[in-house]
Amino acid sequence: MPEPDPAENLIITAAAGYREEQLRPFLASLRHYSPAASLWLIIDRLNPEFQQSVRAWFPGCAFFPVPPSPLRDFGRKRKWARSVLKRLVKWSGSRKLAMRLLEINYLRYPIIRDLLSSRNPPGGNVLLCDSRDVVFQADPFAGGWPPLWTCQEDRRIEECELNSSWLRRAGGEAAFRQAKHQRIVCSGITGGRVDRMRNYLQHVSEVVEQLAPRIPLTVGDQGIHNYLVRLRPDLGFTVFPNGCHLAAHLAGTPLADLIIENHQVRLRHCAEVPAILHQYDRHPSLAALVQSRWANATPEASR
Repeated sequence: MPEPDPAENLIITAAAGYREEQLRPFLASLRHYSPAASLWLIIDRLNPEFQQSVRAWFPGCAFFPVPPSPLRDFGRKRKWARSVLKRLVKWSGSRKLAMRLLEINYLRYPIIRDLLSSRNPPGGNVLLCDSRDVVFQADPFAGGWPPLWTCQEDRRIEECELNSSWLRRAGGEAAFRQAKHQRIVCSGITGGRVDRMRNYLQHVSEVVEQLAPRIPLTVGDQGIHNYLVRLRPDLGFTVFPNGCHLAAHLAGTPLADLIIENHQVRLRHCAEVPAILHQYDRHPSLAALVQSRWANATPEASR
């Protein structure tokens, strides 16, 4: 598979509510291993100080705020208001009102879908990933990619109460019964060619819009990801095992199953070092390792 020009490699991440200090391991490690990548950040609101600090790492990065919603902000701050708004949406069944109350974990999909359509980046690789709990250990774009890919976690869907509930909500009881023995696929990292990512995002966004009256001010987008990956084979996902050359998801991985060598982390049963380490903060020793390497990094030292 031919490698695309580095300028075609695009990373899109949700960074709403974070400070540059919280994102520094993500930014510094990405700058170290993949300095030519383009970076788009989905943020809650424009903040010149934050934007300037991030652009010190990636001068050409772009920021896209989520649509403003005073109701969503009000519900976040007050528990009683959140409860009232959820009941109001459920009672009214208003999809329009519900969309105004979606959290960023759901809202990012239609936002990114529309961005890829309107800005029309050149055909290449697109990586959707989390930010605060992600650090890079190699260039994620090195080597060939399948047209669309995702990675498993260590646990099966039926072994996790939350993922079981999220899948039932996305696809119903029949979908859960069909997929419950499969391993969880993590929505925190998804990659592919731009045309295939557009198609995937369109399908996710349609499910988000359909579910909107049931999911205001909540989390759980991973249920949609598992539903589409496991039950929509026509999307053409390649599903990699956890700890492959591309990514490792550590939320369900015991510390004893990890090996640290030369300040890098890999799964014990894998010879390769994954390019992307996700959920490292679930293990205090790994968080300390990442912080020791990247927390005090500076853009000037990276040049």
